[in-house]
Amino acid sequence: MEEWIRNEEKYNGKVVRLIVGEARLEDGSVAHREMIKHSGGAAVVPVLDDSIIMVRQYRIAIDKDILEIPAGKIDPGERPKDCARRELEEETGYKAGRLMPAGAFYPSVGYTDEIIYIYLGFDLEKTDRKLDSDERIRVVRFSIEEMREKLAAREIEDSKSIIGLNEFFRYRGDMIW
Repeated sequence: MEEWIRNEEKYNGKVVRLIVGEARLEDGSVAHREMIKHSGGAAVVPVLDDSIIMVRQYRIAIDKDILEIPAGKIDPGERPKDCARRELEEETGYKAGRLMPAGAFYPSVGYTDEIIYIYLGFDLEKTDRKLDSDERIRVVRFSIEEMREKLAAREIEDSKSIIGLNEFFRYRGDMIW
């Protein structure tokens, strides 16, 4: 177990806070620590008939377009399931009649407390997209078989999408990885 000896918030932004300090380790020694605090996120694998809805967007952190399941940051006081519903509609223009929890995971425990909740979305109904002013998202629809092939071929690179899609295929009884 570790405990902070001292820490200081170095940055407080729209998405993350950066905490830097010194922590006492179990053996009594001291180590420098940097931690990103994050409110968490929720993501949805939207299933429409025999297809899966994905989003494609440019991500500056990796300097490329990437295919992802719809997802977003949990707002203060918001439940993960409500975030998943909101993000699905905002990004894709679909509402889920049914959201099924499919687990949660920590994407990078070495430096952040971020947790992402995964849902499977069924009984989709078309509505209007409500993108944020800084979002440039393209909605892409793949057959379930195409998505299975992309996942099996390691063409999906985003961790929440890999986990969410694997959970969907596990739910169907035909897990890929």
